[in-house]
Amino acid sequence: KVTELKSKLEQAYQNGSLLWQGVISFDNDFLAKEGLYDLETGKVDQQAIKSVIREALPRLIEKEGLSDSSFWWANIHLNTDNIHVHFGLSEVESARDKLFYRPRGRMEYRGNFSQKTIERFKSDVFHGLLNEQTRGMIVRREQILANIRSELINSVFRDQKVRSSAEKNFLEQAYNHLPMDKKWRYGSNARDFAVSKFFIDRYLDSYLENDGKELYQEFLKETKDFLETYRGAYSAEKKSTYEKIRKVDGRFEKTQQEAAGYHLQQLIANREKELRERLANKILHLFRENAPEIADVRLEKNLANFSVKNQKLILAQDPNASVIKTLDAWKKLGYDLKDGAKPLEITKPVYATYDKHGTGLGRPEFVTELVYDVSQMKEDLLQKQLSLRDLSLFSSADLKELVEAVKKKSDRSLKERQELGTFRYALKLSLLEEKQSSLLVRKTLFDQIQPLETDKPFVELKKKEILQRLQLTELQLTPNYKLGEADQSLKQTLSNQFEDSVSFSIEKADSLTIQAPIKRLKEELATIQPLQDEGVLTILKGYPVTKDSYIEELQTHISIFQLKHQIYSRNKEISQTTDQTTIQKLKQENAKGFSELKSLYQKLLPEEESNQKSQLAQAVSQKMQERKVLQRKNIQQSQGKAIINTDFMRNLSNSLQRAQRANKKALMERERSDERQELEEKGQSM
Repeated sequence: KVTELKSKLEQAYQNGSLLWQGVISFDNDFLAKEGLYDLETGKVDQQAIKSVIREALPRLIEKEGLSDSSFWWANIHLNTDNIHVHFGLSEVESARDKLFYRPRGRMEYRGNFSQKTIERFKSDVFHGLLNEQTRGMIVRREQILANIRSELINSVFRDQKVRSSAEKNFLEQAYNHLPMDKKWRYGSNARDFAVSKFFIDRYLDSYLENDGKELYQEFLKETKDFLETYRGAYSAEKKSTYEKIRKVDGRFEKTQQEAAGYHLQQLIANREKELRERLANKILHLFRENAPEIADVRLEKNLANFSVKNQKLILAQDPNASVIKTLDAWKKLGYDLKDGAKPLEITKPVYATYDKHGTGLGRPEFVTELVYDVSQMKEDLLQKQLSLRDLSLFSSADLKELVEAVKKKSDRSLKERQELGTFRYALKLSLLEEKQSSLLVRKTLFDQIQPLETDKPFVELKKKEILQRLQLTELQLTPNYKLGEADQSLKQTLSNQFEDSVSFSIEKADSLTIQAPIKRLKEELATIQPLQDEGVLTILKGYPVTKDSYIEELQTHISIFQLKHQIYSRNKEISQTTDQTTIQKLKQENAKGFSELKSLYQKLLPEEESNQKSQLAQAVSQKMQERKVLQRKNIQQSQGKAIINTDFMRNLSNSLQRAQRANKKALMERERSDERQELEEKGQSM
């Protein structure tokens, strides 16, 4: 047989066929557990191992599609710490495709085996070595996992089980944004599927955290236990090499790669990803059969909110009326009139003026108002849009993802453009809330500083700035219609003063507008010069920073403002002249200006990267996200009154409790703004 093997190898070599060599290394503890190795004597059941290899290698050859002239050989080695098998494969005549191999600069037969084939080969060897007890245990665990997975999938979406308005919104918006002329598949990366995928993910997050939590945790535990069985068998493959194939410029290239070994957490993550995909596809399958029909848990009986006179008027026209709103209010909730529905007439007080709380001033004039009961309405899913109140339950990270998902679609409808504007505004408000929380923490920290005499001017300046920035965020979180002229003027002044140099528009960079931010930056430059304790800057930025780098950052901001003003001035000159030589010269100078701007931008740490470095910013963002998740959990209408946690950042700083109260107040203000008309109805007590 050795002579025959040598002869075949010689023929294969002459024909240019490939030679594959591999090593199967076993974990000795695994072999001992399966009764194939005696840890005390070192005796190995070589016959059993050989038998498994004899069965596995022909299947490897078949799965990889090698020619009928293929042949193999193998030897067991006991001379190292781990028992292992060396094996080889080749073909007398090869029919494999050829590809370009960069290191040798020539065409060669495709050498790599598919990852699927390799994994199947390892699985064949593994299962072949198992004793009956282990094999039976694996079968049982596989069945348990299959049962749990089936139960999760079967219960992932049932109309009558959806109990929160948040989950209702997720499902309806997922359906609402589905491309109607394409197949629905969760794994799709199609641009027009991105929004639906976002809402499906949010629903799955909620499902696995609430109704499906117990089953999901059981699934994770069983998955971990199941995969632990394989750890010993595959632990020895770490750092082994294999060929990786990739296609470059139409040609295949191969390189040597190193195996990472057995990573349990990554394998569990892969199983989780697979489960989520199956859950999502189950939802999409149900969507193909019927649109989601979920009872609106937000609809509370509101007849008692109307004046006694109006209650009598309503009941006289509809004795069964329970939830009454104007047509506009119903449409905001995604409802439309049923055919033949007749409006209910009530009287409504209208005032000439209202205060910032929406309370009428002076004597009212009573007018007829048309309203409708819920029995007269039908839901119109395709027209339904999320309100700011709904979006306030999303974290900033979620809203950023949602905005990007909407932007992926190129041919957006009017409704989709309106939604994008709403999502962007909700993101702006969410980021303002995070900024407000960070400012409150910095205020608390700066109040505790006992600065050196040399550092007092800078510390006092930053304290004043923090208070002004807090004032600005409060104004920005307040609806414009509730701001008086003085507040609007102050908001504009502070906004101008704290303009960000990078996002500042060149179109606004006139000499008057840039004065305020430059004045602020120069004042800061003057007060920081005598600073001795750089720890003050660390508190301010949230990460270690030197005085010199901080000064350079301030100077860079000033340079950006000045450079944008120069470009603005040249643009103005261009618009006022017809001389082509002058225009050409000014445009060339502007081109240099934009190049300088790019260089200045590179000196600054991007805001996102700065936030990643700042432990304070990360803590605030994480806790704000936790609070919004908690709010979503609390909006379970069928579970009684929600309990709001008002101590969500106790470990960071007590000042964030004030931030939360401010954010809750801002949320209430937005709710009032979003439903102002409904509030006016509730105020009809005259």
